[in-house]
Amino acid sequence: MKSTTTTTASATITTTAAAPQTAATSALTKEALTSSATKSSKESPTSGASMIEAQHKTPKEAVMFDIFHNGQPVEAVVVGSRIALSFTPFYAIPPNYMSISGCQVEPIGSLYEWEREPLAIIKDGCQADHVGLVCPPQRTDYGISVTVESFRYQTTAQVQYTCLIRICPFAPCPVMTCPSVEGCSTNDPISRTFGLRAKRHLTIEEIRAALAANPDLQRQIRLTNYLGTSERSSAETQQQLIALGGDHIVKKRLVVVNSEDQLRYYVRTGDVPNGR
Repeated sequence: MKSTTTTTASATITTTAAAPQTAATSALTKEALTSSATKSSKESPTSGASMIEAQHKTPKEAVMFDIFHNGQPVEAVVVGSRIALSFTPFYAIPPNYMSISGCQVEPIGSLYEWEREPLAIIKDGCQADHVGLVCPPQRTDYGISVTVESFRYQTTAQVQYTCLIRICPFAPCPVMTCPSVEGCSTNDPISRTFGLRAKRHLTIEEIRAALAANPDLQRQIRLTNYLGTSERSSAETQQQLIALGGDHIVKKRLVVVNSEDQLRYYVRTGDVPNGR
């Protein structure tokens, strides 16, 4: 069951339900199957640490894909809203072992053939040109984030983002140096909500307020704190990296409406307004 929460007149809806995926193979999927490096073995190698191996088997979803607006997970926004595409590994691996190779957006249910061609927003690890505002991918305390400006198609309000995430199991992923983009900040809204490593002086009241506004932050904070502990063994980390290693295609749908009124209608009914 979908769980939604409205926030006054802002263009935000929160949700805890994962969006459905299309059955059609996209251009990014084809590219991943033909050009990506050979995936790492999904089984943990035999070692003396049998308990570690048992606890770190390959999960069904190695990478969790969420879309945020104003620090809140969303399933619908007003066109032109700045959103953050957030990618979080299932296990609390170091973020430098994770990278984004590509990302594209495509319409769902478009009436025109020419409109159905996916548009690249991330290509070769950096923002693609001529797609509106797309900020360079950023590594954060919890994974990877890409800030983009939402847009919509003429004949449908539903879009789908499809991204290729790579987890490097044996060494940190290569660092991509992307050109800067005017209007893009140095860190994303999610990181600013609960603080980067350099800022750890939040009061208890500030932390409680942030968690009350966005319960999903609890998972991200636990991941961040876990990364900061010194008790984790190198064997445990290696087992987690091997379990998650390889290329992972993740998808997320978003409804993009034309106005605040249409957004409120969607909140009340769960239906996309007529007239699109």
